Amino acid sequence: MRLKKQNGRYIPALKTTTEKNTPLAMALVDRSRPQATPLQAFKVARKWWMEKKHISIGELANELGVSRGTIYRWVGSKELLLDEIFWSLLRPAFEKAIHATPGQGIDHIVGVHRHFMTQILSSPPLEHFIKEDPNYSLRILTNLSSGVSKRIVKTAAAHLREQEALGHIRLLSPAEKLAEIFILANQAILYSDVISGRSPAIDKACSLIRMLLTSSESLGNQANPKNSPPSSSTPE
Repeated sequence: MRLKKQNGRYIPALKTTTEKNTPLAMALVDRSRPQATPLQAFKVARKWWMEKKHISIGELANELGVSRGTIYRWVGSKELLLDEIFWSLLRPAFEKAIHATPGQGIDHIVGVHRHFMTQILSSPPLEHFIKEDPNYSLRILTNLSSGVSKRIVKTAAAHLREQEALGHIRLLSPAEKLAEIFILANQAILYSDVISGRSPAIDKACSLIRMLLTSSESLGNQANPKNSPPSSSTPE
């Protein structure tokens, strides 16, 4: 117990809130520190990732002046935090690819995925992340049950349905199933090449997408011959 002298006598000293390591006390001492919120935790972690720095929950907690438990309550886990970081990059990249790719139908869809994959693979932070810890990065990036994979599949499926609604393609298989095959196959092809040091096989991935879409249209035409385009040949 701490004592203080008052009127010639020693009495117990009462603790003040400024003596505690509270977030408020730390913020008042160092006003340059970022405000500790879930969004700020995400912003700091994303900044570190873009700078090719290792993301540690403990270091993130120290940076924000909160406990590790608080960070875990905010982000769930390191994997879920990385999911959000990846999605913050993938979503605008896919939207940009759609707007930057001309045409319609199969050619447009293949072009969108080519543009999208080129953007992603030209990211130095992603390349660093994959090469730094291949097993961990592939477990996150190629796992269809991960949040980021589910979101990109959903986004790609929405693009397929839009093209179908406009009459540019005919899908015999569900859009979600085709998009899932696109993303899973492309991830396996592209990321394995990055790890091995080979040039990413974007052409191979695009050929697979074209083949799946063409096969789907061909099967659809066989099932609905009345909707097939008229033959260009003339009877002899």
